[in-house]
Amino acid sequence: MIKNNNSRVAVILGFYNGNKYILEQIDSIICQTHKNISIFIFDDNSSQKIIKNEINGRQKFNNQIKIIKRESNLGYAKNFLHGLKEIKGNFDYYAFCDQDDIWEKDKIKEALKTLKNKNKLTAYLYFSRTKYYNEDCTKEIGSSKIFKRPAVFRNAILQNIAGGNTIVLNKKAKEIVSKTIKCKNYISHDWWCYLIVSAAGGKIIFDNKRTVRYRQHNENLIGMNSSTFEKVKRLITFVLGKYQYWLEVNIRNLRQNEEIFSKENLKVLNYFSNARKSGNLKRKITFFIKSGVYRQSKIETIILTIGLLLNKI
Repeated sequence: MIKNNNSRVAVILGFYNGNKYILEQIDSIICQTHKNISIFIFDDNSSQKIIKNEINGRQKFNNQIKIIKRESNLGYAKNFLHGLKEIKGNFDYYAFCDQDDIWEKDKIKEALKTLKNKNKLTAYLYFSRTKYYNEDCTKEIGSSKIFKRPAVFRNAILQNIAGGNTIVLNKKAKEIVSKTIKCKNYISHDWWCYLIVSAAGGKIIFDNKRTVRYRQHNENLIGMNSSTFEKVKRLITFVLGKYQYWLEVNIRNLRQNEEIFSKENLKVLNYFSNARKSGNLKRKITFFIKSGVYRQSKIETIILTIGLLLNKI
């Protein structure tokens, strides 16, 4: 068995015009208490030239940082997913990393402490909570939620709770995700990992610890969603049909990878798909109940059920 402090960790850092904050992020990775880390920076064909000299100037880490420039822009989700698939080498664990966060010094150590005694033949996806900070990371302004219901496929099909900037995958989970990077588009890389690892019967581990400082600024692709404004915005998104589109994309992608599903989760997918498509109200409700799908919040599950009955999801 590999000792935990010798485990090799590959960090997939997605970059797009992110010079403003990237050095702080890289420094927080270099300062991790777990040291056996290699950083792979995937530049998604930025219009801004990445600051290679400053990055490579981190001398003690220089030989463990690689910069890969994409010939065309893939979008953030595919940039991360293809990056995960493209990494070569015998790594034990794989972590996603945003260009503008700051990692707490024990982020990787805590993840590996949780994962170290797990069966290597089983896929594991670990994720944790984040701290929300202002733009210059001098003031904490909030935290991500504590999730109490099980993190399983019945939840993943309706909701992404696994923040990509906290995710750590073991080798088996990396293999599963890599096999599925063949779809036209993805809603997000973290949601896809949560979906496909859980669908395949892998285990999802949620850690209540807050391991990342998430920087709030105007250029965030995905921001803090705990405010009243963000909750209202999510409801508007629901009404306008964007959520329905997200589900359609995810289900289409899942259908392309049914061969890796557990039997139980394939039933969940079929029941939920039938509930969405059925024009008969009684059958729609019956299929939905049999699917057993849910969101973490009971009120959101109720709202979703109403949306199902109104053909909005």
